[in-house]
Parts: sequence; C-alpha cells; structure tokens
Amino acid sequence: MNKLKDFCKGLTQCNAYGLLVLRVLPAYYMIANHGWKKITNPEKWEGLGRAFSKYFGGILDFANPIFGFMAASGESICAVLVLVGLFTQPAAVVTAATMFFAAMHHITTTGSPESAWIYFSIFTAIALLGPGKYSVDKMILSKSEGE
Repeated sequence: MNKLKDFCKGLTQCNAYGLLVLRVLPAYYMIANHGWKKITNPEKWEGLGRAFSKYFGGILDFANPIFGFMAASGESICAVLVLVGLFTQPAAVVTAATMFFAAMHHITTTGSPESAWIYFSIFTAIALLGPGKYSVDKMILSKSEGE
C-alpha cells in the first residue's frame, strides 16, 4: 500500500489517476463494444430511435432515425471525446442520457439493463467530477488561465 501511495504522490495525484482510469477504460469499451457498430450502420438508427420514441405514443416515430443517430453518436463520438478528455462533461452527459434510455429500453424489453446502468453511473460520475488533470480539457484550460 505504501508503494501505491508513493506512486500517487498524495491524494490529489491519486484522484487524477483515478479520473483518468474512470474516463479511459469505460469510454474505450463503450466505443469498441457498442458505439462503433452503431455509428457505422445507419440501417440500425431507425430501431435505436424507437427505444426513445416509444414513450411518446407514436407521435415522434417520424424522428426515429434522428434519435437513433443521436444514440449512436452518444455511444461513439461522445465516448471518444470522453476518452481523450475533450468537451468531457457535455459529452459525458450525452452518453449518460443515452445509457439511461438504453436501460429503460432493456427494462421494458430484454430485462437486462445492468451494463446500461453501470455505464450510466460511470458517465454521470464523469459529468459531475470533470475530466481530471490528464485531459485535453485541462491542457486547454491551463493555457487559457495562464494568459
């Protein structure tokens, strides 16, 4: 444990490493296992959009491809932004919202919302905590504060 404390050089540094891991690993797995196959397959967008529009009694069915693209973007483009730490908090909010609707969809259809809730929790935490020290956001913010 002492070696870990030495490695982290105090609580602030441990928090920075923790946020880095919290950001990078889930974002990578979101992209690799979910987002890439959805964003590169526009034929799926109609079905993805139904997971959202079904709660509005058919009124929004015309927009299913748009909602599907938004879901695919949340799981791919926004996950890439979270991974590198660029526009991290807004991207994490979009991804968390996407996971919320994914969980609701799984509850009402397949009955297995566990991974969606886990991703929702992680991306909500990132949205609340920010990207941490090791991010593009922090590099940009640090440069603008120094000027």
